[in-house]
Amino acid sequence: PGDPQERRRYASKVLEAFASRAYRRPVDQETVERLVHLVETTAARPGRTFEAGMAQAMTVILASPRFLFREEQTLPNSTDRYPLLDEYSLASRLSYFLWSTMPDEELFGLAAQNKLRQNFSAQVSRMLADKRSSEFIRNFAGQWLQARNVESANVNPFAVLSKEQPRDPKAEQARTRFRELARKPQEALTEAEKKELEQLRNNFFRGFRRFRQFQLTGELRRAMRQETEMSFEYVVRNDHSLLELLDANYTFLNERLAKYYDIEGVSGEQMRKVTLPPGSPRGGILTQATFLITTSNPDRTSPVKRGLFILDNILGTPPPPPPPDLPPLEQAAEAVKGKPPTLREMLAVHRSKALCNACHNRMDPLGLAFENFNALGRWRDKELNQPIEAGGQLLTGESFKDVRELKKILTTSRRLDFYRCTTEKMLIYALGRALGPSDMHLVDELVAKLDAAGGRPSVLIRGLLESSAFQRRRPSNGQARRSASTRHFFSPSPALQVN
Repeated sequence: PGDPQERRRYASKVLEAFASRAYRRPVDQETVERLVHLVETTAARPGRTFEAGMAQAMTVILASPRFLFREEQTLPNSTDRYPLLDEYSLASRLSYFLWSTMPDEELFGLAAQNKLRQNFSAQVSRMLADKRSSEFIRNFAGQWLQARNVESANVNPFAVLSKEQPRDPKAEQARTRFRELARKPQEALTEAEKKELEQLRNNFFRGFRRFRQFQLTGELRRAMRQETEMSFEYVVRNDHSLLELLDANYTFLNERLAKYYDIEGVSGEQMRKVTLPPGSPRGGILTQATFLITTSNPDRTSPVKRGLFILDNILGTPPPPPPPDLPPLEQAAEAVKGKPPTLREMLAVHRSKALCNACHNRMDPLGLAFENFNALGRWRDKELNQPIEAGGQLLTGESFKDVRELKKILTTSRRLDFYRCTTEKMLIYALGRALGPSDMHLVDELVAKLDAAGGRPSVLIRGLLESSAFQRRRPSNGQARRSASTRHFFSPSPALQVN
């Protein structure tokens, strides 16, 4: 606008709307006046314009802690120890939990009329049905189940598959000879040695090509991540039992991932629900590549990491940190005589040490149950040309002979542990803080409701959202009463030295 008064009214209108969206609540008039004054003083400088002043004011808004952090306010004049959030703060907490973004116009409108609480259940239904709730699926599954980590996991297919081959003295001699010739200067090689080196190089390249089909390309890694996310989304959207996350007769595949798993009858790049063959060991997140790869070392499986993941993220009973200066697992190989040691045999030696057995007696049986899946997440029957033993016994007494039976144990006698762990992880995600003793009553209540409802996730999600913990502000001792507006990550477990 050309008229100064028109420009002022225009700046006030635009900045009030922009700041209200950025701060996720109506902005006070004093703040608007300061922003308009900034526009005018900036535009009055030599060489500056009204547009430059507006840009400066918007920059100030976006740099404000009120935008960068979620400032949660409570109902005025409340004397409660844990006062109710006001409607704008409740709208933000709800929206960031289900959509990972700020409230939309409908939530803002209800908050402005103080009608969000009385329409809370209907809004939860609307938001869950909205496609934006896929952000909750993606972010919660990515953090809890660590599905996103598969895209950056460091696994070397050649090293993994080479270690699984039976020891071949001739091949070892060839590798030694190749290194010997390759270290020599080219001019020092005889014609016979040059031909020998070329032949050895060609033989090795043929071996590399044999393993190329198992390369973890970006497309394959994305399909692996989507398999886990779609499994979680299917259970949530259809309100099936959460136990289907641990054991199911289906998974989500495209042709690329199906071939990787040696499952026939799937074509095309689109991910879709696939019924697994009868007797398949797959089914459930623990037999998906996201779990199997991210809990492996670059060149081999890690039963310890796999067992630790299950204790921490499935059963909710993480072990304490290990004592310092523990020797690496490979040192245990020296105690196995007469043949190359399997991981099971090395872990048995490791567990025999007094410092190690308390935690490893809990982790190892769980992790060893998945030894039929190599570090690439592919099925194998042998390790070092020896049949794999996947059976074991949990400290709680349940015995199993393979991964199928372990999954049955997790979905029956240990289902309440899984429900509790899922509940705690979702509460941490929703509240953006660690849980304390005062939260345990709510956890117990939600777990009981979840079990009575057959594990339906809608019962957990609605129970959490309607809880006092979600709808009230709980100040922390000596800490700012603001919670980060970005998605909250889980509090990390104590650092563990794992093999």
